[in-house]
Amino acid sequence: MGDWDFLHEMRDRGFSQEAITGAMACGYAPWEGEGIAKQERKAKWEELKSQRDSGEISPAEFKKRKTELFK
Repeated sequence: MGDWDFLHEMRDRGFSQEAITGAMACGYAPWEGEGIAKQERKAKWEELKSQRDSGEISPAEFKKRKTELFK
């Protein structure tokens, strides 16, 4: 199965041409987006903790960014 076969699967599942075009732009299917977003949030969380632990940001700034990250 090729890298872009998910586009055909999207058409078969009844997705609109607009949704398929969006998937072409980002390179993944809509049902994969949640997992990718979760991975990105985890990476941001690890970076935020690292900044806190190294003293790059204050505890108040850490709390503010943490709140924004997990909205």
